[in-house]
Amino acid sequence: MSLHLPARRVATAATRATAGKPSLHLQYLQPKTQRRNAWFNWGAKSKTNSPLVQEFTRREREQMIAEKNLQRTQGSSIFDEEIKDTERVQKQELEQQSGQPIRHTYNTNTKVKEHMERAENPDPRWRVRFLKKKVMQMVRDGDKPLTREQRVRLTEKQHTSASTYLPTSTKKLMFLSRQIAGKTVDDAITQMRFSKKKMAREVKWQLEEARDNAIVAHGMGLGAADGKTLEKPRKIQTKDGRWVEVNDPTTLYVDQSWVTKGPWRGIRVQYHARSRMSQMWRPTAAISLVLKEEKTRMRQYDEKVEKQARKRPWVHLPNRPVTAQRPYYSW
Repeated sequence: MSLHLPARRVATAATRATAGKPSLHLQYLQPKTQRRNAWFNWGAKSKTNSPLVQEFTRREREQMIAEKNLQRTQGSSIFDEEIKDTERVQKQELEQQSGQPIRHTYNTNTKVKEHMERAENPDPRWRVRFLKKKVMQMVRDGDKPLTREQRVRLTEKQHTSASTYLPTSTKKLMFLSRQIAGKTVDDAITQMRFSKKKMAREVKWQLEEARDNAIVAHGMGLGAADGKTLEKPRKIQTKDGRWVEVNDPTTLYVDQSWVTKGPWRGIRVQYHARSRMSQMWRPTAAISLVLKEEKTRMRQYDEKVEKQARKRPWVHLPNRPVTAQRPYYSW
């Protein structure tokens, strides 16, 4: 016996709805977009199929892409021609509406590489003269010995990195900061990889970014020129009293790590007894890192050993005059 017409319509609609959609256990095999930030779907908008909402979402997406290209720092982009064509069309439309030519104005909020160079170094010739003057001073003062700070800056490298404001408090981020301080970068990344803390992956991402920037910008962590390491591993003592074994003097380690407060990111109501309520502010925090090479810790350990060797022997009863003696008790 065949189904009634309404029942067949329902069955046909259900078949069409499930035909283009994989089963539940196969949906997990499809590729998904990953987010770096652990702050998922904060302030997300509800999905709807309304044409007006879709058009508004499309405009928002185009505006976001345009702002992202405007705020880029990598230099030229493959979308430069499309952006220029769009700006040219908008300029012509505004000129037709107003009837007057529009003068070009530079956007002061741009972070394009060429614009940033123009803003940071507006007079390149003056900078060349300034550097030339400093070189002449160094040549003229060549007989003077370098200070300890200058010698350290010439022979050792360091890189400082600061993260964006993360959706957490300084009290929670402080424990992760203390956990990675003093460790090598690889050990710190391993600690953050297997940590159960929510912000551990943010700290891990910041460690990887600081490591990559230190390698690219300062040439740190590249090893010796001939690829050779120390003939014999050396054991040194760190600032916190731990003994570590160094095989490569150019290995990167986290010398300093600290946490700073950021602006409030939101507020919610906290309810109390007797119909009372208060405000709870959602905090943000940022983590800063200073990466150095193991040769810095080796130098600090050598200086510590030399300082202890220069000390005079401790005398239990030194030969000095006895003063402030009274023939009676002072209490």
